[in-house]
Amino acid sequence: MASGLGLSATEDTVEQVLKRNYRYTVPDYQRQYSWGEEQWGAMWADIDAIPDNSDTNHFIGSIVLIERPTSLNEMAKLEIVDGQQRLATVSVILAVMREKYFSEGKDGQAEDIQDDYLKKTDLDRNEYNNLTLSTFDNPNFEKIIDRKYQQLDDDQLKEAVDFFRQKLDPLDIDEVDVLRKKLLASVTLVSITCEGEQSAFRLFETLNDRGLALSAVDLMKNYTFSKAASSHTVDYDKVRNDWETVIKTVIPNVDQPSRFFRHYIMSCAEPDYDGDVSDYKLYDEYQDIIDSKLPKLGISLNDYVEELAWQAELYVKIVNKDVDLFDKKANKDINAKLDDLDTINSTQARTLMLRILSEFNSANHVMESLITLEKFVLRWNIASYPTGGELDRLYSRICSNAFDSNNSVREIYNSLSDRAPTDDEFVAAIENKRVRLNNRTKYMLKRLEEEYYKGQPVEFDDYDQEHIAPRAAFSAKKYSAWPSHLNTTEGHFEQYRDRLGNLTLLESDKNIKIGADPFAEKRKVYENSDIKMTQQIAEDYDEWTIEEIEQRTTELAQAVIRIWDL
Repeated sequence: MASGLGLSATEDTVEQVLKRNYRYTVPDYQRQYSWGEEQWGAMWADIDAIPDNSDTNHFIGSIVLIERPTSLNEMAKLEIVDGQQRLATVSVILAVMREKYFSEGKDGQAEDIQDDYLKKTDLDRNEYNNLTLSTFDNPNFEKIIDRKYQQLDDDQLKEAVDFFRQKLDPLDIDEVDVLRKKLLASVTLVSITCEGEQSAFRLFETLNDRGLALSAVDLMKNYTFSKAASSHTVDYDKVRNDWETVIKTVIPNVDQPSRFFRHYIMSCAEPDYDGDVSDYKLYDEYQDIIDSKLPKLGISLNDYVEELAWQAELYVKIVNKDVDLFDKKANKDINAKLDDLDTINSTQARTLMLRILSEFNSANHVMESLITLEKFVLRWNIASYPTGGELDRLYSRICSNAFDSNNSVREIYNSLSDRAPTDDEFVAAIENKRVRLNNRTKYMLKRLEEEYYKGQPVEFDDYDQEHIAPRAAFSAKKYSAWPSHLNTTEGHFEQYRDRLGNLTLLESDKNIKIGADPFAEKRKVYENSDIKMTQQIAEDYDEWTIEEIEQRTTELAQAVIRIWDL
């Protein structure tokens, strides 16, 4: 079938697709292999349900392809624009079948699968893998094709191998033969081969991988490429290369790639955006930027995607605490503060961090702003203020307004301090609530040790959070002293056991050793700790009850508001 879009489409069996005189490649801008049990199970059930010895075919979807030029001595390539999940899964099934045949001594069938469907040989006898996945997936995929199963890294491809191995292991060779013939001869796909990007990406927007919706980032990539391919003023190859840079930079370093795009849009100077961008709204907002906002500002698609690539590199440096914009000492201080911010859970604040590091040429201005941001984030989190869209809108508005000021550092401070919990709210949250037993609380104890107790710098990983009255005070088998010393009920104690005043820092080996020991025994260990805060407990207290927990919590709350003073 042909059309005015510059494409041809044919319905082919899996065998016909895999035996073409082409090799298939997945470009790096495509998403990683992401099928799971739901999709594998559906494909397996479809194949298994095809009646034996019948002419029935089962259609499993489409693949969209672009033929890529190669040198005279190199086998021709078909680039997969859509359908890599299906083709990769089919290849995994065939690879697992190959192993089943080898294990049963049927080397001929196994070698046929390898030579006909998993590997290709050109006229000069050069061997290629029939399918090459993107940079992120191909190392593991090559191990499957080359039968190096023991070397597989844990990922979706390894899980796919394990899934189909469990399906094939109980089958005898005759059953495997029938299944192989069904897969190759009765399962069909529509192969749509396009002359170029424009027609390919028009199609891609209307197609979807079976049972797995396209992400916002997939749709954004498709839309960007479609626009680039249809414009005579856009350098398509540059857009493609810059987008691949974004993907190669972000995917290995950011758990949710869409987060970078959301934070970039909210932080960007042009086009300015002063609202929140959720995952749900991301694609629509991006479309509006490309279609409406860039033309109004006179920003080309090339320039926008180039800036996106640069910002992706900066964003990853923030995530990895590896900023290198200033001199050695300044970079070290900035990265240490970024590490502190990460410890207190400041992911949403990366919107503002990205703009700060994009705008300021002064390391001092960067540090001042990050210190203010830390104070705000810690207060906000401790006071249990809402996260989500409200925080995103705040950071987005600061990016829109603060950097037009003659004193942007002051504007950032004013904007954050205006919205931060007050001292009274901050103190009340510490005095009346349990703290979370996470790294944020441990960081607070570290800073209290260094700044309130004037101790030496604390190496974060060398110390544990120690409960003075143990969490297991009423349930520990070894000692029964704690319930009588606390002189309260178990239910009442549960309201106080995770208060800040019942926590200190202690060397990890000492923490393990003393466990739920009575306070008198713990004091002896505390006296010999390197932590001044912990030594002070041994010095100041002869006993440890609810009253002491309340007293010390109030003392530490006052110290905390001075350290994180806004």
